[in-house]
Amino acid sequence: MKYLILIVFTASLFSGVSMAKTTMLYVSPKVCVVSEQQDFCDVNLQFSWQQASANDVCLYQHTTQIKCWQQQQTGQFNYKARVQVETLYSLINPHTGASLANVLVEVQSAHAKKQYRLRSPWSFF
Repeated sequence: MKYLILIVFTASLFSGVSMAKTTMLYVSPKVCVVSEQQDFCDVNLQFSWQQASANDVCLYQHTTQIKCWQQQQTGQFNYKARVQVETLYSLINPHTGASLANVLVEVQSAHAKKQYRLRSPWSFF
């Protein structure tokens, strides 16, 4: 009897591991390049996501809700964004507030910044 309980308990542990819920969030492009003339860039972001089972999810830019899906297992969304700094996008369960997946859009500058010396090259001090 105790072996049967042990086998059932062990089987339930392994079935829980194999059915772990994972959510993946992808964005393209992942990098936005800022020009010399502007300190922001306008970019068309393409989001796609997938999860193990159908649930309600919402896409957020920091704390701003962008789009929601109801009882979906996968989704795609195109979004025109004006990006100035690194921006975090999150897929969140609207009922629990739990973050399911995150993706970061980075900002890079097209122009090189000048580097200045702190002292003259001939100075000893």
